[in-house]
Amino acid sequence: MAENNQVTIISTFPRDELLDEDGQLIREQKGGPAFYLTKAFREEGVDFDLITAPLMKVEILIKGGEEFGRIKKRPKPQNIDFSKIKTPHFLISTILDEFNLNGINTFKGKVFLDVQGYVRNGQDFGKKKHWKLPKEVASSIFCLKGTKREMRYLPKSFLKSQKKKILLITNRKSGCDVYAFEKKKSIRPSKTIEAPETIGAGDYFFADFLIHFLRTKDPFMSAKVAVNNTTKFLLQKTYANK
Repeated sequence: MAENNQVTIISTFPRDELLDEDGQLIREQKGGPAFYLTKAFREEGVDFDLITAPLMKVEILIKGGEEFGRIKKRPKPQNIDFSKIKTPHFLISTILDEFNLNGINTFKGKVFLDVQGYVRNGQDFGKKKHWKLPKEVASSIFCLKGTKREMRYLPKSFLKSQKKKILLITNRKSGCDVYAFEKKKSIRPSKTIEAPETIGAGDYFFADFLIHFLRTKDPFMSAKVAVNNTTKFLLQKTYANK
């Protein structure tokens, strides 16, 4: 663990099985949030510390241009000693709730959390569940990211409070809404990419946002750069599938 690293990431590298609408296997690939988060950090030349969960298998149904995940074998949540995390920034992006967040208030830096795993049902393709955040978790999050749909599964009172810090609400290919310190801006991509699938785009965006927030301390500028870099990420997918 390098002493000068600015970010610790906790995330997971699963094995993705991509399925078509008939449930037939399209291909297998290495994926998961950890794969795309670390891709962004490495591309920008930013060092990080990484804590991972055991390997998982994820089924991803590709239907109507969207992706729906399912995890047949639910992992046992791992405990983290947050008091021992010494980097000033902490990025959390999971598949399910494979990391136990108890004790997160002992971490002294800024927590950037993607809500995707904590509102995912896991057992059925694309299904969600409500997440009633423990008080210590809710108060510890500096920046929360999620899709417009995922936000419906969080308490409204928590979201109202989070807007006083940083709240990133993504809307697939249409960019994102940024709430920061009681201000709001909608960030739209310079162009829309019709990629064959958008797997990893949300994780890539979140990592890129954090990277540029470290540099600028400006959440709106960081989101604008991250949206445009995610457009390039999707463009690479388009070229790769031609």
